[in-house]
Amino acid sequence: MAGDDMEVTILESFINPESMILIPVLYLIGLFLDQTPKVPAWSTPWIKVFVGVVFCLAYYGMIIEAVVQGILVAGTAVLMRDLIHKSIDAVRENHKNNKK
Repeated sequence: MAGDDMEVTILESFINPESMILIPVLYLIGLFLDQTPKVPAWSTPWIKVFVGVVFCLAYYGMIIEAVVQGILVAGTAVLMRDLIHKSIDAVRENHKNNKK
């Protein structure tokens, strides 16, 4: 479990605690966008970056740190989505192959 503590510490050293709430929010926005047929898949991460930066600018004000925080939380949300969905796909594939 020491590795988990280190990962959280690294995450906290770059992303402000006030910004962390945006990670699940951006993840959920991405899920909704993925279900919207008119939104191309390639645009979803860009929309997350835009929304993350706008929210951080609204919270922190017009400073560079707000833009950086927005990019970091959007990147974390995109990474979280990929990790979750790729893991689920791998488990399903493994389960399907074991049934044969």
